[in-house]
Amino acid sequence: MAVTWVKPTGKHIVGRAGEGYLEVCASPLGELPVVHVSGDREEMGIQYGALVANRIRRNVDRSLALFAGLGLPEELVFRLLDNAWKRLEPHVPERYLREMAAISRGARAAGFPVAVEDLQRVTTVTNLDMYKREERLAEFLGEDALPYLEQMKGQRAMSCTMLAVWGSRTVDGKMFAHRNLDWISQTGMHEDRLITVYRPEDGCAFATMGYAGITGALAGMNENGISFSEVGAFSVREELDGTPWTLMARQVLEDAGCLEDAVAIVENAKHTIGYNYLVADGAPAHFGAPSFRPRAAAFETNFACCETFYENDDKEHAAAWIASNGRSVPYGLPLCEAVVRADTAFGKRSRALQATDNGPGEPANDGSPFKEFLGNTYLECHRPMHDMIRAYETGGEYVYPLRGRKVIEACAPRKIGREEALTIAATVAHNTEKLSMSDWNVMSVVYAPTDLEFWVSYESRDAEGTWKNAPDSGYWHFSLKDLMA
Repeated sequence: MAVTWVKPTGKHIVGRAGEGYLEVCASPLGELPVVHVSGDREEMGIQYGALVANRIRRNVDRSLALFAGLGLPEELVFRLLDNAWKRLEPHVPERYLREMAAISRGARAAGFPVAVEDLQRVTTVTNLDMYKREERLAEFLGEDALPYLEQMKGQRAMSCTMLAVWGSRTVDGKMFAHRNLDWISQTGMHEDRLITVYRPEDGCAFATMGYAGITGALAGMNENGISFSEVGAFSVREELDGTPWTLMARQVLEDAGCLEDAVAIVENAKHTIGYNYLVADGAPAHFGAPSFRPRAAAFETNFACCETFYENDDKEHAAAWIASNGRSVPYGLPLCEAVVRADTAFGKRSRALQATDNGPGEPANDGSPFKEFLGNTYLECHRPMHDMIRAYETGGEYVYPLRGRKVIEACAPRKIGREEALTIAATVAHNTEKLSMSDWNVMSVVYAPTDLEFWVSYESRDAEGTWKNAPDSGYWHFSLKDLMA
């Protein structure tokens, strides 16, 4: 399976604000803007707002249109998101509140009406899932929600994926990781895709991959080789009295110098709805030395719990589904020097509270992770990632069952490097089989944290109106060192 990737062929600066600047990178794939901000919170916010204000405004409107598309009038959309923000705001670190206020000031000074409330609403959108949408409407809109509850019924599971591999499995023992964002497609947000390079005076330098107006991090990697990935995973224990996950991701990227730092941040966070996370530590400063030790950890979280997993974890070995006849059916697929996650949880408590992937927390489910395709990420994503890692280890071929497509040819065992990591990420990113559900891969990021490099792709639409998911649109290859030079 061939995956297209390119390096930028040129770049030019199109705007400056204080110490910040906006450059546009060109390649055969098109153009991709990169905004650079530095300084304290107010300075970074003002620079960001001034440089990408028009892009922020468009993405704010697109985010709100997602709810309007469900039939809600604008006034009710505002009330829903503003009431939800009131629950989140007490748990938002003060530095990000200051930064949002400064972004608004910078945008307004540039002539674009971006209010603080707009940025708060976008942050809230990233912390609402579709599982409890009827409950949220009733909670925040009261009787005004009644006419819309029927059309809101049902759930749409978004099926992101993530992994990390290192050590004996990889070229030179380096860390490779990925983060696939399978989300609502064809919104137009790809037109305002954005890489943001941050140099905060009170934290680590880092880059995020996402869209203009997302104050937090949908994906990112810092100068210490720490990368962050996320997967949504519906849970019956979901509340909004916690920190928005995108801002927790920012904390990890800004504050973590090693895996232990990142684990402490995630474990001590106040979580909200069902999410799985993965943090990889590429240990770039130690490469080539006896102290070189890349590692990774996965987290299964909801409002009630946070369970942490490492390579070959005993908790994943113990994961089992209890069938109706009382038989215990193991479903964990732990690996040495690898951590893999889609939606399915493997922790005893986190899985018991899951609704996604036929989780037993939902009374209508029987708890089996072994359900049919098109709606089950254990079979569509988790097991395929595991099986591809094993195919590279053994030299076996691999045919992706969802499409019946051979993606790995049988040959001698091989190490996972750039091409292999891209192949795994591109294979499990949802393609046209999810298009009718407006759910496919809108952004895919492959990290090489040891080398401080990454590849990022976004969904695209050509001049004839044909859509491609992110991997099929091609990946951009960036060096974090070059971006920070």
